[in-house]
Amino acid sequence: MTRRLRLSAILLLASFSVVFPQGTPAGWTDVMAVASVWKATVAYDALTGTGHFLRGADLVRFKRDYPVYSVGSGLSLRAPAVRDTGARLEMSSEAVAAITRWFTERDAERASRFSIAAILIDPGHGGKDSGAIGEFGTGKDRLRILEKDVVLAVGADVYARLQARWPDKRILMTRTGDTFPTLDARVDKANEVPLEANEAIIYVSIHANASFNKAASGFEVWYLNPEYRRTVVDSKKAEGVDKNVLPILNAMLEEEYTTESVFLARSILGSMKKNIGAVSIDRGIREEEWFVVRNAKMPSVLVEVGFVTNEAEARLLSDREHLRKLGDGIYNGVVDFVDYFEHRKGPTAP
Repeated sequence: MTRRLRLSAILLLASFSVVFPQGTPAGWTDVMAVASVWKATVAYDALTGTGHFLRGADLVRFKRDYPVYSVGSGLSLRAPAVRDTGARLEMSSEAVAAITRWFTERDAERASRFSIAAILIDPGHGGKDSGAIGEFGTGKDRLRILEKDVVLAVGADVYARLQARWPDKRILMTRTGDTFPTLDARVDKANEVPLEANEAIIYVSIHANASFNKAASGFEVWYLNPEYRRTVVDSKKAEGVDKNVLPILNAMLEEEYTTESVFLARSILGSMKKNIGAVSIDRGIREEEWFVVRNAKMPSVLVEVGFVTNEAEARLLSDREHLRKLGDGIYNGVVDFVDYFEHRKGPTAP
């Protein structure tokens, strides 16, 4: 997960420097001028003497001739009060500096938060590779179901919902039709996504299950066995780092990816259980060294939506409404994980 510092607080503070208009007494500035620098809107009620600045989600309330400013939720700053000259409202340079510092701290706090910038949905198989096949019945009751078709339908549904929810994130698919990207091509597409400071990407592979035991049924979510060792530190980004330190950094990142993968797996499994638990068995989360999860250098899971070799479940997997519920389950699980990840600093916990 790429995590680097963004703009420093000093640079942010410099971007808010205020130029005092001509004719303004030294140390005071026009409220409208400073609001323009902050890119904030101003509201003021002359009868009550109260007003506020609104900059994005950041709110600063003030009262004329009262040397306290309310910032955020329940916090206050002491500084010379806003004054009304009759021609305009004015603020002291001390008050401008205090509020500017608060805006700067808010920007720095937002910049330090980790975000999921990209999500890759990988419908398994495709093209020449049909994946698992289920064939049942005869005549009008005959059913032939291909894994590649089931997972593409579910994956496309999840992809469309994520795009609609987060138009500012990069929502990607390894295939959008009946094509066959190689396993290497699938993980390369994820590993090669450029990430900015404090940004991350997650990988969700979707499959359907098969078994010689025709009674086997249910859904499950897999993540990489924590005992499996791999290199996840980007060699290009590790240039100049002490070679003795690299193994330690790699181990820390491996542990972080495992923790987050487990949390993502549990989030998706729990959501699927809510949606289809009444008609399909929850088989839990499991560990395995699947190619895509062991080679994707990010939190990654593999979702098995059901068994095409079980007739009852195969008929469910051929039902559009059931596929929609599966899409709901995976989508809501991803959303819950992203919301948790982005609103809590530091790595997630299982």
